[in-house]
Amino acid sequence: MNANKLKSYRFATEAQWNTCLFVEADRDARRTGGSIQPFAPYEPAPTRYESRGSFAPAKTKTGDIIWRDEYGVLHRFSTCYETTETHPAPLAIARAKRLVPTFRGLWVIGVEANTVELYDAETLTRLLTVDFPNANVIDIAADGNSILALVEHDGVWQAIPIDCAGQLGEPVVFEGISQPEAFVFLRSSKRFVLLTTDCQLRLNWFAAEGGQPRIIRVIGAVRPCFAGRVLGTDGTDRVFLGGADGAQFKETPYVITFDAEGNQLGDLPIDSLDGPITGITSIRDSLLVTGSRGLLRFKIAEAIPADAEQVSFMLLTPMLFSPDREDKRRWLRVQATANLPEGTTLEISYASTDKKEIRDQLNKIATDESMTASQRIQRLLLEPEFGSDSSLRPTMFYGASASQTAKTYAAKLFDVKDRFLWVRVSLTATPGARLPSLSELAVLYPGRTLMQDLPSIYQKEEVRPQSFLRDLVGVLETTTQGMDSQIASLGGNIHPTTATEPWLNFIARWLGLPWDDALSLEQKRAVVLRAADLAKHRGTRAGLEALLESLLPGTPRRYRVTDRTADSGFSIVGGGSCTGSALPAMLGGRTIWTRELGSDAVLGHMRLPCPGQLNDGVWHLTGKIRVDVAATAAERKGWEPWLRVLIEEMVPLTARVEIRWVSAHSLRSNRLDGTITLQSAPAPHLGTDAITNLARLPERGARLSASGPTTGTRLR
Repeated sequence: MNANKLKSYRFATEAQWNTCLFVEADRDARRTGGSIQPFAPYEPAPTRYESRGSFAPAKTKTGDIIWRDEYGVLHRFSTCYETTETHPAPLAIARAKRLVPTFRGLWVIGVEANTVELYDAETLTRLLTVDFPNANVIDIAADGNSILALVEHDGVWQAIPIDCAGQLGEPVVFEGISQPEAFVFLRSSKRFVLLTTDCQLRLNWFAAEGGQPRIIRVIGAVRPCFAGRVLGTDGTDRVFLGGADGAQFKETPYVITFDAEGNQLGDLPIDSLDGPITGITSIRDSLLVTGSRGLLRFKIAEAIPADAEQVSFMLLTPMLFSPDREDKRRWLRVQATANLPEGTTLEISYASTDKKEIRDQLNKIATDESMTASQRIQRLLLEPEFGSDSSLRPTMFYGASASQTAKTYAAKLFDVKDRFLWVRVSLTATPGARLPSLSELAVLYPGRTLMQDLPSIYQKEEVRPQSFLRDLVGVLETTTQGMDSQIASLGGNIHPTTATEPWLNFIARWLGLPWDDALSLEQKRAVVLRAADLAKHRGTRAGLEALLESLLPGTPRRYRVTDRTADSGFSIVGGGSCTGSALPAMLGGRTIWTRELGSDAVLGHMRLPCPGQLNDGVWHLTGKIRVDVAATAAERKGWEPWLRVLIEEMVPLTARVEIRWVSAHSLRSNRLDGTITLQSAPAPHLGTDAITNLARLPERGARLSASGPTTGTRLR
């Protein structure tokens, strides 16, 4: 590596972020788009789906939201329909306090407290019953691959996995607790959370292996006089506790949110008329809460609600090291790529040391697996070596733009002379602001800098603390580094795999490729990738097939090119040393208008030849190229405007092109050449490319309704 080149510690990928410590950070890529941000609060005004009481909310694998009412009727809401469907439910579902959906169906505690049952999510048919002899099932949860049953046996509390076939796995034993009411499992952190009500209301966090609780939160210390018996989760990294304040506080229902390490994220008030809370679960963009008037759906807020508290998260990098240099320079700056809307702040600070014993002491705390990340950061911040003597006054940046684009913010480090460094970054959003996000963090240590390009009389400012000149050059460096990075990335604009669509349009026209702006992005990339073949074989079958492979990729081929002149040729009558032509072959002949003046001439079927025209009987058959394309009706509608134009650019000027739109079955041959596949009959459907005598069948199974079995067919 070039010694003069700037070097950096970079944090941008999942593996790189995992080396850092986080507090109250939402790292779920499904919600954050790959960046890191604080946990988003929920809108205070929910959407209500009314029913006579509601319990056990859940979301099925097909995307339906389900719950049951106090009369044992199952309610189902789907985005495909405007109204809520209702179905009579089996007794176990009609009494369920929790429904756990998996890819196999709905799991529920049976009517007998020592069984767990599986039901089909569509027909509500019981598929499986799992017995726990001499045990009592308290609650059930999902871990992503199997079902977990919280079971009490001889005074021992344990979670027993149940696989899709109903087989029981090795139990996980929980120690140091009594009287658990409910439990959930957090897949991202691999932790159990149990709600216990022995001497006081508590939440207990356990490792996936069980044992003693790693974190205990006394609910009375979080919210005094709060009583809650309903536990829910988003399945990955958040826990929801539903309950109500005491009578002196008007018994207002609340949902309290915690992260995977027991940190309280916020409180969500519920209308008193919807209390008491009977069930909680979370889906990707909403929180589902059931109560006396039906199911409430709280959407994730686009901006922090006005009556909510500010939200924030913090991260701490691992120990960073800068090697010795002759010029004694160590560090350059911290660069954070973040989106800071108006009303948000970014804070960057650091701690450093040059003593190995202090480094080892801090590293021991930072890597102590017996503590959570939050506990480790709190311990580090209390260490005197991590405090005011070695830390930089925080550098603050304030969001002032409504734009959702990320920018780079830099904090100087060139005054730091210690070898070992830790960087802390915090993002905060106040009420009314949109959520900030952090997409990349880089800590740079010096190679060659702009200070070395100044006259030698000014270079001594490099080692002078709080030098104005060094600060000024640092600002210029930050600007020029961005320009250098942009210049260095220009090569990606002309490479087909990384170029944007406008650049692909420019490159294709620059190279003279067959092109149309209506092509999809994947088709455009494929055409530019085959630019060399298209240019080399233009006007040949190989060039035409290279174009079609780019436009219609896949196996078997979705096209067939036929040139009768080249593929078959004209028939030749044998005789002498000539063996004649092989079949199939083309048979030429004069057309009906090729007549000579004579007794057999017919008026209207003869014409005089043009000057220089050779009428040899085959000229009207040559130069014809047929292209068969297998496409659906929708594909034909989208491709027809440009496909012929692009094909004609790849054939000789004298050639005539005929395009036939066919089905995939038309391109099959009677040979084992990849066009014959063993498969069932095509799925019947209604449309412009439907097959006669076939009708669309319902996608779902039949459901039992109040009037009896349905026919299994639904009008769409």
